[in-house]
Amino acid sequence: MKTYYLTLILLCSFITVSSQEAKSIQSHLQEATIFFRGAELVHITSAILNKGQNEIQIEGLSPDIDRNSLKVKTSNGVVVSMHEFSVDYLRGDKSTNSYLKNLQDSLSFQEKSLQAIQTDISITNNMLSLLQKGIDKNVDGSDKGLSIDELIKTMDYYKFQSKELYEKQSENNTKKHEIESVVTRLRNQINQENISNNKTTGILKLTLSSPISGKCNFEISYYTPSASWIPYYGINVDSTDKPIKINGKAKVFQTTGLDWNKIKLTLSTTTPGNGKIAPLFSAWFLNYYTPTPSAGLQGRISGLNAITQNSYSYEIAESVDEEIIEEPEESAMNDYISFSQNELNISYAIDMPYTIPGNGKEQNIDLQTKETIAEYKYYCAPKLDTETYLLGEIANWQQLNLLSGKANITYEGTYVGESYIDTKSTHEKLSLTLGTDKRVNVKREKLHDFSSTKSFGNDIKQVFTYKLTVRNNQNIPIQMVLKDQYPISTRRNIEVELLTKETTPWTHNVKDIGVITWEEELKAGETKVYQISYSVKYPKGTSINL
Repeated sequence: MKTYYLTLILLCSFITVSSQEAKSIQSHLQEATIFFRGAELVHITSAILNKGQNEIQIEGLSPDIDRNSLKVKTSNGVVVSMHEFSVDYLRGDKSTNSYLKNLQDSLSFQEKSLQAIQTDISITNNMLSLLQKGIDKNVDGSDKGLSIDELIKTMDYYKFQSKELYEKQSENNTKKHEIESVVTRLRNQINQENISNNKTTGILKLTLSSPISGKCNFEISYYTPSASWIPYYGINVDSTDKPIKINGKAKVFQTTGLDWNKIKLTLSTTTPGNGKIAPLFSAWFLNYYTPTPSAGLQGRISGLNAITQNSYSYEIAESVDEEIIEEPEESAMNDYISFSQNELNISYAIDMPYTIPGNGKEQNIDLQTKETIAEYKYYCAPKLDTETYLLGEIANWQQLNLLSGKANITYEGTYVGESYIDTKSTHEKLSLTLGTDKRVNVKREKLHDFSSTKSFGNDIKQVFTYKLTVRNNQNIPIQMVLKDQYPISTRRNIEVELLTKETTPWTHNVKDIGVITWEEELKAGETKVYQISYSVKYPKGTSINL
């Protein structure tokens, strides 16, 4: 019996010593590198280790990580012999959040009130139905019919009762809509609080071998998919005789389960773990092909039209001897942003502490602001849209290191709308749509006197002539780009001809898509008239889409 007690005491002592050796330490999030999808987080911490084998568990990590990306760095020659990552789902019980509990109680009360209102509405509808059936039966139930007095009493009764029920029904419907609105808001807020108060934490258990007793520093890094950033821009144009100011910005989101408090932040264009492998060719065997209707000619025509829509200028840009690219003095963030790039990505390192809550709400960060010279032009394609657009064309735009993204345009201090910067463009100049200008008017009208339809044997020939009138109502000269279009034939028995003598001489003609361009300067208050004329010849008895 004494031996049994002695063994039990020794076993309990061993368990106590072992549990004491497994130290729990809290980590501190030091920096985050955010990618377009995901982020790399770096935590630091330290612990006092004994010589030999040690067991510790590091808390405060994100519960949503790619475990294959987990890396641990140690100091003083400490070796990590084994590691295990787990998630503590019971940390931070949400019931301790009094605000969240009040929201849930309010939601429960409102849902009960809504259920009572819905029951009342159903009962009122049944009573109205029974009232109508009772009146119908009372009026039709007698062979001789109701007397005048009985009919008056019946009508008065129906009027009084139905009015009371309909008023009650209207009141209940109003209450129902009000309560439904409150329930929706409460549910949305509860969902937001659930994200904010999601206190599950990642725990890293380590088995360590230390050559000496003393302090060991740890650096833990890993990839998490629960973060992202989106580039966008604020573009300011003070006037057409001044450079464009391009203010780079970023929208940052994260739901890693951690609040990022005063950490070092880096934004990167890298996309880790995309799983792509460089492609290789295989044999290409030819065979006969019968096109389906959806993949036929109409699809190719639509593709050409799409090209037209996205191309404002077809000429090759002239070389620019000197391009002003400078950073405005008033941009305070420029002093804190370090820009770098290599063969694979662009990075913005922000040299100031940032706090990003883990509730998934959009956080906006200002990046670098740059100025660049732009060539301003007014553009209109009245066949598609009679509005005149102000364009800013930037040569050597690759030097600005821009990313594709939305851009909010401000012109002469007034917000004019949203545009898009497409850095995948292959054009020599980057065109930015800066808004519409009502002071430059364009009108397109068909000239019936110069249009005709004639028969030639088995064919019909139609001539179409349009006049385009442009007026510059500004008090300064402008550079105007005007475009129009003539059709392209895809069949041998349909002939299309651009009538050059009747058409105003143009600066450029893209024959593949049938677009002609006039580009010239309009003086202040000047009006110019342009004309396009073309003929279409096709067989009699057929119809074409003109």
